[in-house]
Amino acid sequence: MDTSTTRLRTRLRRIVAIHFDADLGTPYWLERQGELGLNATRDIRTVADLATLGPMDEHALASRPVEDFIPRRFRERRDYILAETAGTLGQSKFAVHRTDEFETAFITPFVRAAERVDFPKHCHWLFVGPTGPHIIGRAARRCAEVLRSGDVFTVDFDPRWAKKLPAGSFGAQRYLRHIEAQALHVLEVQDIGVIFATPAVLTGLATQISPPKREAIRGIHLGGMSASADFMDEMTAQFPNAVVLSGYGNTLLGMMPQLHYAPETGFDFFPYGNRLVVRLIPCSDVEDGPDITSCVDYGQRGQVMVHRLDEMQFLANLIERDSAIGIEPDTDAITDGFLQDGLRDPQPIVSETLKPAIGLY
Repeated sequence: MDTSTTRLRTRLRRIVAIHFDADLGTPYWLERQGELGLNATRDIRTVADLATLGPMDEHALASRPVEDFIPRRFRERRDYILAETAGTLGQSKFAVHRTDEFETAFITPFVRAAERVDFPKHCHWLFVGPTGPHIIGRAARRCAEVLRSGDVFTVDFDPRWAKKLPAGSFGAQRYLRHIEAQALHVLEVQDIGVIFATPAVLTGLATQISPPKREAIRGIHLGGMSASADFMDEMTAQFPNAVVLSGYGNTLLGMMPQLHYAPETGFDFFPYGNRLVVRLIPCSDVEDGPDITSCVDYGQRGQVMVHRLDEMQFLANLIERDSAIGIEPDTDAITDGFLQDGLRDPQPIVSETLKPAIGLY
């Protein structure tokens, strides 16, 4: 057994011991253990054993108090960040991240990846995305701070309102123009070096930004929707001096940064450390439900399933509405803390019952 696997098992057992402690554990998980007739600290020894808990109940994440997902031993602590998902797929869900775990979930992975590609430092950022209850706004500010770029200029994009507007409708177009006008004003007046936005927003902005301002952009951070090879070619032409760095993830889990990109294969994303474990399961027939006990082989496309192994909030078998191709760990990135299997070319799953999951991580 290699060192990475040993460390992962050690972390898993520690997290299970915290959340399933009979006196100081997590109410939701103790209830779940009772419903299933398990003894989690005895029965869950490896990542594969997490399947005994069944798929994560996303309705519970949306409908229950956040205290139900925090171990009782941490109830008196106040060093945590509360956030909600964008509600793209229905009712928004609640997440809690202890401040040190927030850093490991959202900030350190980005910074480590940024260092690998010489992402710019000491320059103003423009963030066009969700603030308010969404964690990504906090992450943008903190990432800029760590890169010694100070606070960020912000244009607030409300995904909950945007999703209520029919695609292509007058209302949707009017809202997008409203966002673009604010961003263009910041870009025209301020000396912006980094833009953080979704591909859709950046596409709308690119042709409206003056050539000198586009040439001054030295970094682009993408979140949310997948980016096509045509989009990447267009951004290279529009922003010739910019390093592009994309991220994949969400409010509940954290982010996985892009470590590689090729037009033929798309983006390769890898989790940092061992707090996130990503598995690709066979894309399910929804009527039968997902088979969370099986994983597809490397090089095959499967549905994304993630375990979050944090002390403050533990999530097991959280099934995403995306598919991706499984790839082996990047041996060149292990020294930077990227130890595990990665995802290649994530794409939203679209069917009669599964609508695309689009939103900033």
